[in-house]
Amino acid sequence: MSYPRSAFAEHNTERLWQLINEHPLATLVVPNSETPFVHMSLSLNSKRTHLLGHANPANPLTQLDKAQLQVLFRGPDAYLSPSQVAGIMLPTWDYATVHISGQLREITHPDDKYAAMQCQLKQFESPANPWGMSMLSENQIAKLFSQLFFFNIEIASITGTFKLSQNKSNDTRQAIAHLLETQGNPLSRYYQQKTG
Repeated sequence: MSYPRSAFAEHNTERLWQLINEHPLATLVVPNSETPFVHMSLSLNSKRTHLLGHANPANPLTQLDKAQLQVLFRGPDAYLSPSQVAGIMLPTWDYATVHISGQLREITHPDDKYAAMQCQLKQFESPANPWGMSMLSENQIAKLFSQLFFFNIEIASITGTFKLSQNKSNDTRQAIAHLLETQGNPLSRYYQQKTG
């Protein structure tokens, strides 16, 4: 038996990229380390071939140049109870996640560091009042870049698990989507895309 169940596999890469952009705080599995997991925000590059990030010198990622890593992005989730939805026999938990495998490589050239930082700022800063690198002097930027470990992760594979009660009837799934929408849970949007 396969796990996760093939019924929950998400193959639409546009939906996977969207989840990464909306939920950029990733969990990275660090092999052979006293710190087996690292949590940090990552951005997709413009071609969607690499994840971009930076870390302080104490981060175990600084010792992993050229290492193969596993990265998890966790989207919205929801607990579902039989008392809330007819058609559910037992309590369950639905969720959306993206898993990436890839090789980490240190970014060393100042221009590439600058481009990586710009990519992250473009994604994370508020358009209403964005902070920009132009607010720093060249000396400040050089010092900042010398103190941080910049890296990218080349995406070798990407898979999604969107457990959205696909094993339930369409009526039950519509009831779940309505419940989640009423609760303001963003997972409802994933149901609505799936149920059409």
